[in-house]
Amino acid sequence: MTLPRPFTQPWADALREAINADAAYRAVAANWTWPVALVLDAAPDLGYATDAAVEFALHRGDCTSARVVEYADINAPFVLRAPYAVWKKVVRGITDPVMAIALRQITLQGSLSTLMMHAGAAKALVACARTVPTQFPDEAT
Repeated sequence: MTLPRPFTQPWADALREAINADAAYRAVAANWTWPVALVLDAAPDLGYATDAAVEFALHRGDCTSARVVEYADINAPFVLRAPYAVWKKVVRGITDPVMAIALRQITLQGSLSTLMMHAGAAKALVACARTVPTQFPDEAT
């Protein structure tokens, strides 16, 4: 079985399924009503010739869609952007996403205060990402 690479449509689909299957996420995200986009800075040496973005339609603990989009086509009011190494550490559980935002390892477009009020939902979303089997392009298959 081939595992999906991060920031591809198969990976986004698997993450949407993981989000919707996670009761803990549903509970802590019950008041979150905004779409979120994750942006991976271009990393041509890893197969990402341009910025890669996935936009998630999140509403009260459900993910109604997850789609790969061009950076210019992002409509989400919350956009989190980072280089490959940072996203990999977040997904692997090495780096806390809220701390990465505070340390400016992840840049945030959107309301920091709103995101901080929902930090539990952000952490639960990352916990869902950790459950998705992923083939990182810098690791041997």
